[in-house]
Amino acid sequence: MVARHSVVLMLFLVLSMIATACTGQPGTPAASALSLYGDLERLDPGGEIITVWYPAAYEDVLLRMLDRFNAENRWGIAVRGVRADDVAQLYARMQSAAAMGRLPDLVILSPGYLAVSAADGLAVELTPYLKSPRWGFSAAEQGEFYPFARQAGQLVRPSGRYGFPFAFSAGLLVYNRGWLQQLGYDHPPRTWDEFREMACAVSIPEEGVYGYEFPVDDHTFIRMLIGRGGRLMNEEETEYTFGDDKGLEALTFLRVLLAEGCAVREARWEQAEADFAAGRVLFVMSNNLHIPHYRQIAAQRGGLDWAVAPLPTSTGVPVTDFFGVYWSIPPTTPQRQLAAWLVIRWMNGPDQQARWVSLSDYLPHRRLPEKFQAARVEETPQYADVLALLDLGAVTEPEVAGYEKCRDAVQMMVGAAVAGEDPSPHLMQTVGFCNSVLREK
Repeated sequence: MVARHSVVLMLFLVLSMIATACTGQPGTPAASALSLYGDLERLDPGGEIITVWYPAAYEDVLLRMLDRFNAENRWGIAVRGVRADDVAQLYARMQSAAAMGRLPDLVILSPGYLAVSAADGLAVELTPYLKSPRWGFSAAEQGEFYPFARQAGQLVRPSGRYGFPFAFSAGLLVYNRGWLQQLGYDHPPRTWDEFREMACAVSIPEEGVYGYEFPVDDHTFIRMLIGRGGRLMNEEETEYTFGDDKGLEALTFLRVLLAEGCAVREARWEQAEADFAAGRVLFVMSNNLHIPHYRQIAAQRGGLDWAVAPLPTSTGVPVTDFFGVYWSIPPTTPQRQLAAWLVIRWMNGPDQQARWVSLSDYLPHRRLPEKFQAARVEETPQYADVLALLDLGAVTEPEVAGYEKCRDAVQMMVGAAVAGEDPSPHLMQTVGFCNSVLREK
């Protein structure tokens, strides 16, 4: 009888522990951490089979990297990938999977969906892994990461590091250096006043020649906004603030360039690249992913003298925008979560970062090996200027729920402004919309 009561008591205790874990209300913070992460320093991830869900745009390079991880990781961890059309579809699948208790082990998310995921309890905070003596990055290693990588994924609501950089790019100015030198300039524009002066100096609208060609999108506005010291949101990321004077100056500047015949809208995707190659455009604002395209078209042109530089600013102090997608780890089991973290950690090792940059042309998250960096610069001299961007102050996209909807609204706002409409009401309407979306979350 005593033995029977002991078994019943043990069964009751086990069921109580399970119920506590499922409700997410353990007795103490220490118990909560142990339930979520396990005894991290003693945990064995060996032999785990995990799944990563990813948007289709990253498939080729990601799967090549994961094949290598599967072949060489010392823990015997196996990773398989499952593709979604885009991040929106991926997150919809996550919600369905959560309801069935079948979450993936790794996901790749954009800033807004990362914030929603964390708020919905579909992401674990990564700091315990980052700071783990056994599994994390040492203080010296953390010092090798660039400012944007140290900041990216650090959410305000909920507070914590829920994302880690997967694929990031930075805005930059592409310019025809030979053309500028013919005009008597020995440097690219450092300020917006210089930018306007140079763009207008070369423009001959009746011949289809312009100083600047741009797409009607959110990045065009963001780059002109941050170059004036403005930001999309306040520092606490509790409110969109781009409806101030800086935002109006950015939209007005675009309208003035168009009205003066110094700029032209990009008619279709990649039209600006074609016009730049043909010598019809002096400036294009682009990002590091397009460097190979410009190198190719310069070679086809037969010695086009081109270069890249930081974006102009009102003060002359360079700044740029960093944007991209993040790794995120859903809550599964301590062993599977650790295995997922080890994929992230492996991807961010020095050798893997060099391989990632070679295959994808995305930015490195940490300083590259000197030999590799020298080889890249020798192959494409403009890459030295790209690397210089990485030490600039990091201006990353807002990592808040609903940001994707706000981006779409900003693009529509830019379209209305450059179509000749008064930018002021569109600016205020867009800020109001973005804040209403923020409050909904």
